[in-house]
Amino acid sequence: MASIREAQEYVRIFNRIESAVRAIPARVAVLAVNFSKERFIKKNWIDRSVEGWPKTKKKKGSTLVASGRLKQSIRKVSVTPSRVVIGTNVPYARIHNEGGEISGTERVRSFVRKSHRRRSHTRKGKRIKATTVKEYRVKSFSREYHRKFIRRQFIGQSQELGNRISKLIQSEIDKAIRGL
Repeated sequence: MASIREAQEYVRIFNRIESAVRAIPARVAVLAVNFSKERFIKKNWIDRSVEGWPKTKKKKGSTLVASGRLKQSIRKVSVTPSRVVIGTNVPYARIHNEGGEISGTERVRSFVRKSHRRRSHTRKGKRIKATTVKEYRVKSFSREYHRKFIRRQFIGQSQELGNRISKLIQSEIDKAIRGL
């Protein structure tokens, strides 16, 4: 009778392990997405060692974060039992992640330019109202551009991420074996 109980206990352990193995890819995807988003907070990339992002001339705010669109767009693209892919659909993500140069032509729409505007002020007891000195219309035009981007990696293969994934898998299997 003891062997039947032991066999039933082994079946329960195997079922817990199987359930844990099925859940691991989704947990790994969440871990990878959080790892990539953490790079925006810490402003670095971790592979074998920590590589800080180069400083910017930006006076306020955070590097690579103006609206938060790039950081918020990082998500799991596909999750299968053997593979997890995370990514982003933001068009400028690749050039920031890998660095490089881009060139092209951009179109500027027509607009109205105000060349000078006086503020309201008081001179010799007399109030002078605000006036627009000159206003003129700029026609639409196109211009060439050439921009260089410094590499500030936030997504990709990393030994540190691999170590975190290994620890996650090991802990999930251990919990399944112990029945936690």
